[in-house]
Amino acid sequence: MQFKSVRTLVTTLVGSCILLVVVALVGYSMFANSRNQALVDAQTSDLLETSIAERLEAVASDQATRIQSRLEHAMTLARNLASLNAMMAKPDAGGPAPLTLSRDELSEVVRQMVVDNPELLDAFIGWEPDAFGHDALYTGREDQGYGPDGRFMPWWYRTKSGDIEVLALGSGMESQERDDSGIRQGEYYLCPKETRRSCIVDPHLYDYNGKMLLVTSFNAPILVDGEFRGSAGVDLAVDFIQGLLDQANASLYDGAGEMVLIAPRGGITAFTGHADALGKPMAGALGEAAVSRVQQAQSGDSVYTTTDGDVVLYWPFEVAGIDKPWVLMVRLPQSAVMAGLNDLQAQLGAQRHASMLGMIAVGLAIAGVGLLASWLLGGRIARPLRQLAERMRDIASGGGDLTQRLPVRGRDETADVATQFNAFAEKMHDVLVEVRDSSDSVRVASAEIATGSQDLSARTESAASSIQESSASMEELTSTVEHTADSARQADQLAASASDVATRGGQVVSEVVQTMDEIEASSRQIAEIVTLMDGIAFQTNLLALNASVEAARAGEQGRGFAVVAGEVRQLASRSADASRQIKELIDASTAKTRSGAERVRTAGTTMDEIVASVTRVTDVLSEINAATREQSQGIGQVNQAVADLDRMTQQNAAMVEQTATAAEELKAQAQRLAEVVGTFTLRRRSEAPAPYALTSGRATRGRALPEHEPG
Repeated sequence: MQFKSVRTLVTTLVGSCILLVVVALVGYSMFANSRNQALVDAQTSDLLETSIAERLEAVASDQATRIQSRLEHAMTLARNLASLNAMMAKPDAGGPAPLTLSRDELSEVVRQMVVDNPELLDAFIGWEPDAFGHDALYTGREDQGYGPDGRFMPWWYRTKSGDIEVLALGSGMESQERDDSGIRQGEYYLCPKETRRSCIVDPHLYDYNGKMLLVTSFNAPILVDGEFRGSAGVDLAVDFIQGLLDQANASLYDGAGEMVLIAPRGGITAFTGHADALGKPMAGALGEAAVSRVQQAQSGDSVYTTTDGDVVLYWPFEVAGIDKPWVLMVRLPQSAVMAGLNDLQAQLGAQRHASMLGMIAVGLAIAGVGLLASWLLGGRIARPLRQLAERMRDIASGGGDLTQRLPVRGRDETADVATQFNAFAEKMHDVLVEVRDSSDSVRVASAEIATGSQDLSARTESAASSIQESSASMEELTSTVEHTADSARQADQLAASASDVATRGGQVVSEVVQTMDEIEASSRQIAEIVTLMDGIAFQTNLLALNASVEAARAGEQGRGFAVVAGEVRQLASRSADASRQIKELIDASTAKTRSGAERVRTAGTTMDEIVASVTRVTDVLSEINAATREQSQGIGQVNQAVADLDRMTQQNAAMVEQTATAAEELKAQAQRLAEVVGTFTLRRRSEAPAPYALTSGRATRGRALPEHEPG
């Protein structure tokens, strides 16, 4: 909050302090009264709650005792009947059983029990098959209490007219089928059989002679030396419990509360004002919170709780020490039990309210006096400050003239404020002078920066254009190198193919040379054979000549032999001529073959040289191919570097544009700063500050303002 007057500020602060003190005193008094009242309320509430708890426990204990007595009487009858049957089957030491009764006599005992106890609905005995003995002798006598197989299980019950009749229990006594409340149909027989202990079946609604009754079954096992022989039991209508609780509830705070009896397994046996809940599970009628409290009470002592505006007591009690306890719940509304206490507290509250109003009135009167005193005190304090404010307005109205100074009077806080203000004005004057000079320098420098940035921007754009042209040339060079590399790879492949062909040609030439050598050798052999034939022809000619000579000597007898010898001689001459011709041909062929072999050898040597040359060409082309690939990679790297350089150049161009824009903005800001500083009246840097003016022992620098008397 801002105040326009010191007087208002002082009045507000002092008045607030006074009001705070008054409020604190009144508040503490009210708080102390409230604490005292709360202590009284708590003590009386505790005493009343203790009294209520004791009363509820007394009522619950009394009703539980009454109910317990009636239920335990029925349990005693069932146990006595079971003990009587057990004595019939248990032999005495070294002799017969201590008690001997016939089946009819035992059945009569059951009937008489129903007669003597009018509160019972029925009584029964159920023996195990042939456990009593001789069941076969009693078959077909269901109307006398025997099963179809003669099993002894008489059930004596009251008819609608009040008579007592007998029937057999029937097959349902061992049925595992459960009703709506979860109780087995044969629970009254199965429970004693399974546990070897007495059992109480939770109350359940039963149509008895056309009337719905809440029935509880009390059962005891027939044990002989620990062996189960059967079961005995009685049924009791527990509707009387509803009447007991209705009567007790009516006498407790005029029936403002309610009472509920919960069976060991959670069935509702009695519920005042809610007869429709009888026989139903407690969870649906009382809620889950009540179920938890009942389970807590069944596992320990009674539970007393206050919840939802009600006082609730859960009182557990056992019936003949069987199973879990029964629980009697007594619930009362707090409004009913606290009515008297609430009236007393209302009276005390009214008196306390009147006392608080008186204290508030006195406090307000004291606060009013304090506010008046603070108003007068604030006026005395604000007067010199008002005078100081008038002087400062004179400075402010001087068009920002920082050469003006405040007069200083006295030695109090206001004089100190004036002195410090003069010192502050002097420092501000010096700072603004520096700002004025610096703004001019900044304006000039920013203009130069803007000009240089524009020039640098133009050069950067030119460099970017050159780099883009270089990049395009490098891309063309890259394409040419890649084409050269492809041609080198193709030449390398062709040279390799030529090398393979030359190698195969050299191998063929070698084979031809070998064949020519073989032909030459064959020619030499043929020449030798022809020479041999020529010698044979010469010998034949000699022999023919000799034969002619001998034939001439023989005369007429040798004439025919001479003719033959002449023919042989002619043949020998022709053979010799033919041999010479063949030899000449073979010699010529041998010479030509030898010449061809030499030429083929020369061709083989040439082919080897061709293969070596082609191999060297292949190696050179491979090196050219590898160098071309390396050159292509290097040119790719150069392209990447050129692209990076182009990108950085573009970035530099953008930064140069930003720098130019920033320089223009800086120039504009410097101009604006110079205009703002120009609104102040300042001395030139060459001018010296005016000397301090002394007023009442204090010094002021600069031009003193005219003094004004406080108005």
